[in-house]
Amino acid sequence: MTELPSTPVDRRRGLIPEDLLNFRWLDELAISPSGKQIAYSIRRPHVPSNGYVSHLYLHDLRTDSARRLTDGDPQVSSIAWSRDSSRIAYSHSDGDGHSVRVLAVDDDFEDIYPLAGAALSELDWSAAGDKLVGVRWTAMRHADDRGQVPGIPAPTVKVVRRLRYKQDGVGWVHDKFKQIWVLDLDSADLSQITHSECDYSSPKWSNSGARIAFVGMAREQNTPLGYGQILTCDFPAGQPSLLLPNWQGTAFSPVWGADDRYIAFAGHNLPPPVNRRNFWQPHLADVEAGTAVKLGADIDEEVGNYGVADQRASLTNVTMKWAPGDDWIYFLLTEQGAANLFRIDADGNYERLISGDCTTFEYSPAVGGAVAYGQADPSNPGELYIWQDGASRRLTDLNPWLRDHELSPPESYWYDGVDGAKVHAWLIKPLGFEEGKKYPLVLYVHCSMFSWDFNHEFQVYANAGYAVAYFNQRGTTAGYGQAWTKATEGDQGGADYEEIMLGVDELVSRSYIDGERMGVTGGSCGGFMTNWVVGHTDRFAAAVTQRSIVNQISFFGTSDIGPECTGGETRTDPWRDLESSWAQSPVAYIDNVNTPLLIIHADEDHRCALEQAEQMFAALRWRGKPVELVIFEGENHGLSRGGRPGNRIERQHRILGWFKKYLGTHAVSTRET
Repeated sequence: MTELPSTPVDRRRGLIPEDLLNFRWLDELAISPSGKQIAYSIRRPHVPSNGYVSHLYLHDLRTDSARRLTDGDPQVSSIAWSRDSSRIAYSHSDGDGHSVRVLAVDDDFEDIYPLAGAALSELDWSAAGDKLVGVRWTAMRHADDRGQVPGIPAPTVKVVRRLRYKQDGVGWVHDKFKQIWVLDLDSADLSQITHSECDYSSPKWSNSGARIAFVGMAREQNTPLGYGQILTCDFPAGQPSLLLPNWQGTAFSPVWGADDRYIAFAGHNLPPPVNRRNFWQPHLADVEAGTAVKLGADIDEEVGNYGVADQRASLTNVTMKWAPGDDWIYFLLTEQGAANLFRIDADGNYERLISGDCTTFEYSPAVGGAVAYGQADPSNPGELYIWQDGASRRLTDLNPWLRDHELSPPESYWYDGVDGAKVHAWLIKPLGFEEGKKYPLVLYVHCSMFSWDFNHEFQVYANAGYAVAYFNQRGTTAGYGQAWTKATEGDQGGADYEEIMLGVDELVSRSYIDGERMGVTGGSCGGFMTNWVVGHTDRFAAAVTQRSIVNQISFFGTSDIGPECTGGETRTDPWRDLESSWAQSPVAYIDNVNTPLLIIHADEDHRCALEQAEQMFAALRWRGKPVELVIFEGENHGLSRGGRPGNRIERQHRILGWFKKYLGTHAVSTRET
């Protein structure tokens, strides 16, 4: 009798930390105004420099073919098409410095404009195609500053006059401000348009070419200009003036309508001090009247992609885009763990174009309804697509190697939170999952919002043998309505903590979750929550807190967003209500912490300063509790998603090693428990 072959076993392995070096990420993209070609950049790790390189590519939709336009090991950004679709401008950086490059698409002839000093970014073309406007970090000398005196050694001093004197990912900016510059392509001359101690961004030339709109931020969060408002300036001789003189809140990402009468933007009109919990939504400004109205009166979500993952350095993409001559204004909207692509007209009629269990992270429209966009999902870190005539088509295959590896798909579900509120959650089962066995759990608590994006780190945990759970409890930055996001103001560690623990209760009721072997981790406000959790329960066998908030009192003055963020989160300032600020600080509960805690932080983190981690470590070490502090040198708050490849890999190994030490990785038969 012939023996039948057994069912083949899938022996593909899951993901490991070192797989980071294999990824290729779609970064920026821009469709030509003609709608016939798409320029885009692809970023990948670069082992020799322990950094990243990005190249510029061009996809021709007429022939459905793509080619690479850059050589060497550069970093390219700020891709912009000329109005006639004949040229691409972009910012180029490599070992030789910074430059702006302008490529004639048809003959591949390229003009190179070297830049002494800072790069020119956020490029936009003039209507005539002879100039580019952009943004540069520019040193500003204050009238009270002394120059170097001959014969006397130069002092080494920083003079601080603004709240935002340092910025995470940039460093100390006490004497530098982002200014608007114009590059003349015929003469190669650079001229500075703004000259004040204010940060300017998002310059957009009007369709006539007579005016430039841009955003100004005064670095003082308690003033109307402190979190960004739109200014316009006649070119070449005008002075900047506020687009909306009576606007109280924030306005960002201006884009001109076809006749230059209107400017669309994302923002809100709530008075200062402005904080991150107020949603930025679509608005339309009448340029001559200096007034604005909200578009889409019933929209109760936030413009941008607020999903947290480890694939993109940027979290938001708060932009509005309006192709010259088109009727539609395009934007992303965060909805229940997804970032969806929308468009809206000047009357407020809107429609959702792209949705699903996915994250649309970049987009670019052309007149007539064609939209290029980048989209990721839990099985793919992102591909280039084109939407046209109501249908989408994928144009790239950037990570085919992933098909040779096994992934564990997340399962979405909802559980009952505080007062019966429904909480959105996900669970990833360990690879090789078998019924009748219990598995250790890693609970990831959020900063911002968990989403339908690809997450390398979660797959590494699943491959190591862990179930991975994550929740979007109340306080989630976006996606579940303004009221849900504001629900934790003044109650940090209150109902949001209760809601997390209700989710844990639901998990351990499942036969395959080992309630005795659970770990918890999170970064930023997720680090705050990790610290809070271990100060309020001993249910977790191990914890890893990352780039965390420990003390709301010292956070106020040491974070680059401390004044605005502390007030927005705690609803008070330390000197007004010290007791409330302390009660919402995890370090206040240090005597209750018994869980072995690994603290991961970066020494150039200006969002959550290193002193926050040091406070937690010192207090636990003084009390003789199991604690370890790992400091990544030369990294900032974005270590997990944009840090040096070697450090990102090491970070994952440190977290895995901690959980393996205290939780193990093996499954236990339910008959043994």
